[in-house]
Amino acid sequence: MALTELEALAARVRFDLTSAGFTPVAPEHEDDPDGGLFVSVVSVDFVNDDHVAVSWGMHDRLSEAAVDLMEAAERGKDAVIRYETTQAAMHLALGSILNASGYNARTHAFGFGHIIRPDPQ
Repeated sequence: MALTELEALAARVRFDLTSAGFTPVAPEHEDDPDGGLFVSVVSVDFVNDDHVAVSWGMHDRLSEAAVDLMEAAERGKDAVIRYETTQAAMHLALGSILNASGYNARTHAFGFGHIIRPDPQ
């Protein structure tokens, strides 16, 4: 699939999620410490697996606090519970909205997030 077609698909996904109330992070600001909705084009030439990736990123403060506590085996602490609850809720919400909007969203194999592959021609 041509990169422009993937970019058009990503733009439609951003539009539909914005219409649902999300504010996507601009593609060139994916390292934004505030987190938010990420929609990006992924092109993997050697395996022919081009797709649009959709995920939710937590604010750096909560992410760092939760990771520090998880590394210290403190999984029951408030920051970890808030992080995991928010991550799970956003993952479920995004998948539900994407599928209701007509996309064939699949869960990303490496954890939270969704993959939308272009329709086969």
